[in-house]
Amino acid sequence: MDNGIQIWTVPVTGMYVIEVSGASGANGTEIGIDPASWRLGGLGAKIKGTFKLQQGTQLKILVGQEGNRTEGFGDAPGGGGGGSFVTLLNNTPLIIAGGGGGGGSTSGQFEDGDPGQATENGTRCGGTGGSGGQVCNTKTGNIDSGLIAGGGAGIKGNGNGGPNIARTPSSFINGGTGGSCPVSKGGFGGGAFAFDNGGGGGGYSGGGVVGTSSSGVAGGGGSYNNGTNQLNMAGVNKGHGKVIIKLKT
Repeated sequence: MDNGIQIWTVPVTGMYVIEVSGASGANGTEIGIDPASWRLGGLGAKIKGTFKLQQGTQLKILVGQEGNRTEGFGDAPGGGGGGSFVTLLNNTPLIIAGGGGGGGSTSGQFEDGDPGQATENGTRCGGTGGSGGQVCNTKTGNIDSGLIAGGGAGIKGNGNGGPNIARTPSSFINGGTGGSCPVSKGGFGGGAFAFDNGGGGGGYSGGGVVGTSSSGVAGGGGSYNNGTNQLNMAGVNKGHGKVIIKLKT
């Protein structure tokens, strides 16, 4: 175990089925308000494949954690869910499941978070090719550093956005920690913090955020599958992520 990333040694040579699920983003909640009006966090992706693994090969495993929000704030959005990763020791990815974006604040025109994706790119100004998500202005579609929001991290790129009091999420190769701020925390596995908009989800590529100061939506993280007999499903896992490795008999 290295700061939450586990090292697993393949016990026997054979064909292994690996199933990974990304974590869900946290709901945007408000104390005293009917939960039916809360903005929901997106569900994590579920990705499954078959791999031939040699005895003695070491794999790095990160199980994504659900985003959360800080208790004590009456109206708070939810942090993004972390992605779940299985890679070789040199960080070459085998299979990754993206986490869901966090739900936005119940005030204004903030929305439910996007689900973790079955494909590689994050949504809503999300990352591509393993990069982190960006924060973009709804009206222009361009990156807007003035918006107080956070994109999720990818396998190679950290998340982006946020003021100085926020900590952006780290990429998998940089440890995979979630982002944080006084209002919320992103899940382990690259989930982003949230201020008004929800936080972007972590994954192969991080989910971004498209919004303004009074509206917007957080994107889900992307997924990756280098296996055979693939099953790639967006937005099916609620709660923390999962990694299941089974030897085919």
